[in-house]
Amino acid sequence: MHTQASLTADLQALGLRPGDLVMVHASLKAIGPVDGGARAVVDALRAAVGPEGTLMGYASWDRSPYEETLNGARLGDEERRAWPPFDPAASGTYRGFGLLNQFLLDTPGARRSAHPDASMVAVGRLAAALTEPHRLGEALGKGSPLERFVESGGKVLLLGAPLDTVTVLHYAEAIADIPGKRRVTYEMPMLGPDGEVVWQRAEDFDSNGILDRFAIEGEPDAVETIANAYVALGRHREGLVGSARCHLIEARDIVAFGVAYLEALD
Repeated sequence: MHTQASLTADLQALGLRPGDLVMVHASLKAIGPVDGGARAVVDALRAAVGPEGTLMGYASWDRSPYEETLNGARLGDEERRAWPPFDPAASGTYRGFGLLNQFLLDTPGARRSAHPDASMVAVGRLAAALTEPHRLGEALGKGSPLERFVESGGKVLLLGAPLDTVTVLHYAEAIADIPGKRRVTYEMPMLGPDGEVVWQRAEDFDSNGILDRFAIEGEPDAVETIANAYVALGRHREGLVGSARCHLIEARDIVAFGVAYLEALD
């Protein structure tokens, strides 16, 4: 069984340093059994980056009505009235992006951004600066926590997670100068100034397929395609953390690569 101390040592051997800003994508199953469970994994990450470091995760929202309101789809009136509004302090995280994010959110001092579907959680010195503001219509592109993460010199850690989880590449999609970008609309229930529920409409880039060629069911999207091409260059670090094969990637470098990749497409 792995321990917090052994995981911290593994993370340091992989390349995490005190003061680092790290966006974590984790598979707890891949890490293997840990004494203390997911909380010990979070504590190991925090120990590796130290008190001056910051951890960030993609929390999203377990009740996000993104699919139910996508591109003009509409919930029935009764469903809309019953749907809970997004509350950064209390709403759950989307389990599809990993259980570890809920443990990050439950960590004392954690901050969560205000965009329901693209909500980010951060713990550490830069937590407030990363998560505020986060407006509808600025999910993963300019003005988002991802932009501030990249500009702050962040690192992406795939802790046993697959290459199609490199969320920061959605930022590359947003800023790449390419024609034909797909856009979507959706609605989110937000808390109004007097505590009432207000459904707000948003328009943003299509994170499920920035171009038609990357929106074919069963085929790799742009994130997976670019991440695989990047890793083939060997500009990242790899190693074991617990039982998990891990990747440590400089966010600025993979974003620059992603932008160039997209802009070079025919």
